[in-house]
Amino acid sequence: MADTKRVGFIGLGNMGSAMVRHLALAGYTVATWSRSAHRYTELEDLPLTRLDTCSEVFSSCNLICLNVTTTNDVEHLLFGPEGAANHAKPGSLIVDFSTIDASAVAQFSARLKKEHQIDFIDCPVSGGATGARAATLSMMAGGPRHRFDEVEPMLKHLGKTIRYVGTSGAGQAIKAANQMVMCICLNGIAEAMNYAKAQGADLQATLELLQAGLAGSKVLDWAGPHMAEGFTRPASIEARLHAKDVQMVADAARAQGLHLPLLEQTAQNLSELVRTGMGNEDTSRVFEVVAAHLRSSG
Repeated sequence: MADTKRVGFIGLGNMGSAMVRHLALAGYTVATWSRSAHRYTELEDLPLTRLDTCSEVFSSCNLICLNVTTTNDVEHLLFGPEGAANHAKPGSLIVDFSTIDASAVAQFSARLKKEHQIDFIDCPVSGGATGARAATLSMMAGGPRHRFDEVEPMLKHLGKTIRYVGTSGAGQAIKAANQMVMCICLNGIAEAMNYAKAQGADLQATLELLQAGLAGSKVLDWAGPHMAEGFTRPASIEARLHAKDVQMVADAARAQGLHLPLLEQTAQNLSELVRTGMGNEDTSRVFEVVAAHLRSSG
């Protein structure tokens, strides 16, 4: 059983930093490593143990949390020279909050367990940086049930809706489904709002009436105001992150022989948004990609 009051944490981005703050304030001893030293600026008031290498995090903690960007990032942290396979103790538990490929997770988990006696839980989260700061994230965990039970009390400091969903990779599969629904809906909203605008309708009125009917949704409540107001609000979720997730799922589905045309078009639109230099802007700006397509086809 891992010492669940001492936690290693790797990945201090917008979400990871907020999660570390909640853990430290809840009384956990938190050891961290970050590739970017400036990430510690907003955490200076916390009693963190700041380590120089990720290998030190793995070797000094029996419970290690990851929150990084890509499947390759996770693989490097697990199996690279400074990674868990070479430095974590047998019996350690790794909880990965990243959004990565479900099939890769199953391979990572099996390899860690068979070769190094290390358990791995994929626990992607939904709710973005806003949810991380408010500790209202939704969490979907796949992996050994008894290890999930060990860390569930810790997860309750970070999220509001926490579910054990099955074997390794199950959490990532559900997160992928979440990203599909959200981003496909977002593209549909962008098309609908552009259509209404092309007919001369007021976008604020369009938004209010869509929200009042069956078309209403959390996605509309998030993205609609950005579109109606001309993107004057700060970004809620960065487009580059959604583009990465959706492209990853599209590639995996294609490799499995699955035909998902709505997902493919969504991935294309979000990739185009990032290519135009909008990767750090709100994903709702896909509205502008759709608008450009309307003009080019007219």
